[in-house]
Amino acid sequence: MSIFVILIIILIYGIPVFLAYKFASYTDPLVNTHFIEPLRVFFSGTPSLLQAFLFGDFGVLSLGSFSFIWAFPVVLLVGVSIAVTEDIRLQRRLIFHSEPLLHKLGLSGRDFIPVLSGYGCNVVAVMQTNGCQSCTQKQCVSMITFGSACSYQIGATLSIFNTANAPWLFLPYLLLLFIAGSIHTRVWYGKEGADPVFFQEHVPLKKPDWKKILIKVNGMLSQFFYQAMPIFLIICFAAFLMDELSVTQYLVSLLQPLLTLLSLPAEAATGIAFSIIRKDGILLLNEGGGAALATFTTVETFVLVYLASTLSGCLVTLWTITKKGGIKFAAALTFKQSLTSILSAGLLLVVLKGILVLLAE
Repeated sequence: MSIFVILIIILIYGIPVFLAYKFASYTDPLVNTHFIEPLRVFFSGTPSLLQAFLFGDFGVLSLGSFSFIWAFPVVLLVGVSIAVTEDIRLQRRLIFHSEPLLHKLGLSGRDFIPVLSGYGCNVVAVMQTNGCQSCTQKQCVSMITFGSACSYQIGATLSIFNTANAPWLFLPYLLLLFIAGSIHTRVWYGKEGADPVFFQEHVPLKKPDWKKILIKVNGMLSQFFYQAMPIFLIICFAAFLMDELSVTQYLVSLLQPLLTLLSLPAEAATGIAFSIIRKDGILLLNEGGGAALATFTTVETFVLVYLASTLSGCLVTLWTITKKGGIKFAAALTFKQSLTSILSAGLLLVVLKGILVLLAE
């Protein structure tokens, strides 16, 4: 019953994410054509450093507008879903039935809502953990950073799999993230401390109070505009400096031996390095029409995308976690996540190659 209810929850909050993704997919090229490109032409005579700051791979205008287009619709629509289901008391019923399964992961039913919100924006989801039970905040944040694919990550992953002519990999990828994230959370944080949240199973539903719903959604949007978006812009600037100072190239040099150790193509190091800065950084594998990606096997592509998704939270998420729990907590969480990601990616590669060998016999 718990698994069935969790599937219903994913459907309720997954549809808004899908609609937001479709809206952003339609809006992004329009904004780029009618807003970014005209501004790029207008600033064409300015120093190259200023152009890179405004319109480069990590430009404040180019990347900043991209962040808004892909994050805001998800935050809005998921926020409405959360507010409506909470107001009409449907959320209580779902939490009641999902509680037993979540408790085994060291989470409570209330923690599942921020985890779902992470599929829109990890930053907002981490902020929402303030409403979790204090004893499960670490588990919840860990599950968000490892298992919740944000809107940027979802878009980038779909693009990579489409370029690799394997769009069918997306659903197994999402399932793998949730399973691996659950195991990761259980191994590092255990299941103790998550006190069950007791609700009546058949609590009566009620008509929505749209005024209360509007107030709650407005609060979520205010949090996005006044907390998340400023951090996005700060990270854009930080990423720009890292790129200009060749810090990202240093990250690439650190990652290449790791990929070699895992028997993965070293050419993917740049995409994985940039995915640490932003989760859609793996889109760099699509450069040149996906020339490098075309040389990877389907198994290698799947494992590389998984590794890029889980090796670390993006900078903006880590910044938020540091502000919330301190640098020691953020560093420990990142170390644990990186270790789990590397070990599980190696195991995944061995298992998938073994399955291919068996199928070929």
